[in-house]
Amino acid sequence: MKLLAVRGSPLIGLFAKVSEEFAIVGVQDEKFEQSLKEVLGVEVVTTTISGSELVGAMVALNSRGAVVSDCILTKELEKLKKIVEVKVISTQMTCIGNNFLINDYGGLAHPEMPSEIVEEISDFLDIEIIPGTVGGIKTVGMAAVVTNRGALVHPNTNDWEMRKIRNVMRIEPLKGTANFGNDMVGSSVIANSKGYLVGRDTTGYELGVIEEALFP
Repeated sequence: MKLLAVRGSPLIGLFAKVSEEFAIVGVQDEKFEQSLKEVLGVEVVTTTISGSELVGAMVALNSRGAVVSDCILTKELEKLKKIVEVKVISTQMTCIGNNFLINDYGGLAHPEMPSEIVEEISDFLDIEIIPGTVGGIKTVGMAAVVTNRGALVHPNTNDWEMRKIRNVMRIEPLKGTANFGNDMVGSSVIANSKGYLVGRDTTGYELGVIEEALFP
């Protein structure tokens, strides 16, 4: 575990996306990259996605590959392909990372994401993905953090949503916040089954809940 900020912002989840083996980072920040390598045990590739540093919002991934929209630039795609298989999707909902919440077992998709796109991504990542919300929020990728071991979800997540997460991702979700009450926990926590990084404004109480959620 490590508390940190990126470019002065505690919303570190906006700047990176991680799997068990690798991390995609949108900003040049040596301390951030080092923390990802040490705490999460991942290989790091630094690149923008579709010209944006906010790669956490732009890319969805698990151990099998990464999914981006067709707004991605050629040089960015080439960088990603050096470490991971990449699926490029043609969609108007270009913030793929915001619109999907996935681990190696399953996932949730924004309920308005076209079913043929959900199917395409399901096939590529070899997991079941179903439409859903987290705490009533459609941008599921920012409303929760999920690994292969556990999940931290928006405090307003209801029993029905919890059950969906439990069934499709095969983990036990727990409600919580980070960064002194930020309920969009996907923007504040970066995690895999080896460890987690969290925004520097996170309280001791929140850390206890995050630990319990991600490492039950």
